[in-house]
Amino acid sequence: MTINEPWLGGPGSAPPATVVRRAIAPVATAPVTTAPGVAGLALSEWILLAPEPGLVETLAAGCGIMTLVARLLANRGIGDVDEARRFLKPSLASLPDPWLMADARVAAERIARAVIDGEQICVYGDYDVDGVSAAALMHDYLRRVGATPTVFLPDRFRDGYGLHAERLQELCDAGVQLFISVDCGSKAVAAIAAVRARGIDFIVVDHHLLGAERPDVTALLNPRREDCDYPDDGLCAVGVATVLVQALRRALVAAGHSSRETVPGFGDLLQLAALGTIADMVPLRHVNRIFAWHGLRRLGESTRPGVRALATRARLQGKVAADHVGFALGPRINAAGRVASARAAFDLLTTEDPTHAAELAERVELENGKRRRIQGEVVEAALAEAARQVGTEHAVVVVGDGWHSGVVGIVAARLKDRYHVPTFVLGIDAGVARGSGRSIPGYDLVAGLDAVDAAVTGGLFTRYGGHYFAAGLTLPADRIDAFRAALVAHVADVLPPAERVRELQIDAELNVAELHIDLVDAVHALEPFGKGNRKPLFLLRGVVLAEARRVGEGGAWLKAKLVEGDSDRPLWGRRGVGGFGDARLLACGAQAGDLVDVVCRLEANHYQGNVSLQATLVEMARAGSVEVRTRAV
Repeated sequence: MTINEPWLGGPGSAPPATVVRRAIAPVATAPVTTAPGVAGLALSEWILLAPEPGLVETLAAGCGIMTLVARLLANRGIGDVDEARRFLKPSLASLPDPWLMADARVAAERIARAVIDGEQICVYGDYDVDGVSAAALMHDYLRRVGATPTVFLPDRFRDGYGLHAERLQELCDAGVQLFISVDCGSKAVAAIAAVRARGIDFIVVDHHLLGAERPDVTALLNPRREDCDYPDDGLCAVGVATVLVQALRRALVAAGHSSRETVPGFGDLLQLAALGTIADMVPLRHVNRIFAWHGLRRLGESTRPGVRALATRARLQGKVAADHVGFALGPRINAAGRVASARAAFDLLTTEDPTHAAELAERVELENGKRRRIQGEVVEAALAEAARQVGTEHAVVVVGDGWHSGVVGIVAARLKDRYHVPTFVLGIDAGVARGSGRSIPGYDLVAGLDAVDAAVTGGLFTRYGGHYFAAGLTLPADRIDAFRAALVAHVADVLPPAERVRELQIDAELNVAELHIDLVDAVHALEPFGKGNRKPLFLLRGVVLAEARRVGEGGAWLKAKLVEGDSDRPLWGRRGVGGFGDARLLACGAQAGDLVDVVCRLEANHYQGNVSLQATLVEMARAGSVEVRTRAV
């Protein structure tokens, strides 16, 4: 596949429209026992979205698409035909001018000078997918334009998160003349000051929240800056790095290093941008959608030995979807930094040797298997610990000796999904507790940590930081009880239980009779799905649960068949569709032969060379037992 790469982000590029964000909370799961070891899933509030009919008709006619697809677009805030066309087929030419990013021009010109003069450049990354892919992208493009950069990736266990002052000084002693940090640095005032005191320039490429004091840097590229004119502040680190590469191309031409015709492109590097963008769960709208849409296509036909070896290990063939990044490729890249060294993942993404790539992919696969085993053990222990606590209706803080720091974030997400409250999972080592938290819509985790730290005399934390929905922290182990009590009290005060109800936003109500496999292709026109562009949900009302049986280990899964319910024909003669979901859905009390209402996604089920339509069940209730509210879009 060839992408005609324009002079990206040149003067006059049209900025994208304002980002539309909808945060959907996960299922609240107050356990309801239905069978030994099987907890029930609490129902959400079912909201059927109702877009303006005239807009749906306009989008369908103007884009030549099915009415259902037009409805899905309208439900996502698409307001006219041109916007719909850009959404369905994003164009690289519509990327904003990179110099709208604050300090992008300064950074690009400084890097261009370093490239031309042969200075030693160091890219200082991070150990998650975003940080690794951003470091790989910067490394590969700098090599492409003639530089020989070094790359430093911190060790989670030795160096911790962010810029490590001692490591920076070691790199300075080794002759680094220009630092470019990616996915870290926005708050590293002291560490960067020590580097600058030695007369060395420092460029920060980041997306994390800024502190009260900015570091003294040569350039700070962060779309969260209040003085940043870039029209999309939802980029992750690899997205900001991609914008910097756009700016660098222009600076290299202006400096006489290249012409517009010979300056190296970076279209193939968009596969790295897609990896980090999707895995970091930033909103997949506007600029992020452009990066992800084009990058996924590059991933599916990648010539990078490491990507191909990784895809082989993940048993992926052909087209790569966002789910493949989120559940197959991303976790494998993350596993290296979680339980061993992120360097293996970086080398895997950047190697040009197929044999070395296969060896690295095998190593990453082994580390991912280790991560899964450790994660399973900590999840089990954390759930047991949470069950013994009081106050979990407001917040969960669980702690264990020696819990692996590489998995506590994943475990926090699991418990947050179970309890639907802000959650922290901490591991204790040598009297120090370190861990990660995850939150729900309505509760800003970093603002909450600010509040609880201030509420306790003498403060609580050695360090903390993060985002609205995710944060990390360190505190003395003897302060954990004080932290738990303060967090529970703060959440109870600022987030009433009535505001914690999960909404299921349903895109359309369908009849079983109108379901067919072509609908899956139509729905997939909206790929890539993720934050800001959730997978469409559909309501099937009053259908017969013709088959319902538990399958899988321990009967954890439900295999069902949903059949038309309003027909005079015998059951065997009616249209039906296969369903698959969590066995806890049976907590509603429905049995084979009952009428049910179902919220589901439509998927293609591939089995033994055959493809069939499958309803992936999200929630289920006895017919008519759940009120479905309509909301105008």
